[in-house]
Amino acid sequence: MANGKKSKEEPQEWLLTFGDMMALLLTFFVLLVGISNPDPGKFDKAIKSIQDALGAAGISKEMLSLSGKQSEASFESLGREVKEIINEGNLQDVVKVDVNEKGLVLNIVGGALFESGAAAVQKGIKPLLLEVALMVKKLPYKMIVEGHTDNTKVRGGPYPSNWELSAARAAAVVRVMVEEGGVDPARFSAVGYAEFQPLYAQTPQNRAKNRRVEIIISREGQSS
Repeated sequence: MANGKKSKEEPQEWLLTFGDMMALLLTFFVLLVGISNPDPGKFDKAIKSIQDALGAAGISKEMLSLSGKQSEASFESLGREVKEIINEGNLQDVVKVDVNEKGLVLNIVGGALFESGAAAVQKGIKPLLLEVALMVKKLPYKMIVEGHTDNTKVRGGPYPSNWELSAARAAAVVRVMVEEGGVDPARFSAVGYAEFQPLYAQTPQNRAKNRRVEIIISREGQSS
């Protein structure tokens, strides 16, 4: 009887193994979160799925907040590096850098990239594109390149409208970063918005500001 009572009080060995496994899984999951940049909605679903599958008590809000801060810090750090390149090249007037809900956004004035009505990237801006390519080629983020024009109608030339012109300009930037910068082409999307997403009111004074290409280093990770 005494021996029977003692065996009941001793912890069952499988519980110890299970506890170790749970700790390792949680540590591995936190590591993955720390080196990635998850979408908040997908992250919540992942947490719920793990809890349902393993019967875990839950992952704290503090842990979620920590991973978000680490991810934000990585974007801020990347933004500072890009700004340093811009300052060294005295390109502050033609390139603006912003970290927002989209990710890291480089807003390049269209005149610095292309001649009027053309979609061939000018040599003077290529070093910036290649420096950015060098910085991001080993990172997991998707990249979206958006072409924007002003509301001046296209007259003559190979592009029948601003739709084709803006799309060709976005594709030209992608081509430089892929073919000359060595970034994986699968990470890119190129899209043209013509004149329909202006930053400023469509007035003659604002046309130069609305002609632009935006390179967005997205907060979403690379597709598998």
